[in-house]
Amino acid sequence: MEAATPEIAIRQRAYAIWEAEGRPQGREWSHWAQASEEILKAPAANSAPTVKPRKTTKGRIRAALKSAISA
Repeated sequence: MEAATPEIAIRQRAYAIWEAEGRPQGREWSHWAQASEEILKAPAANSAPTVKPRKTTKGRIRAALKSAISA
């Protein structure tokens, strides 16, 4: 599930860190700081992957004709 805003993502990550550490009391700020650093400084992993555009049929025909002529 993808978070709608960075604040929600940070909140969810801080909660996960808190649970992973055994739910200690009084560490809210350190969990929040760790989560915000992870979320805000992370590379754009949540962005859409880059997709190469496909060659059009016209481009493939042109390439086939060039290779046929040069052969």
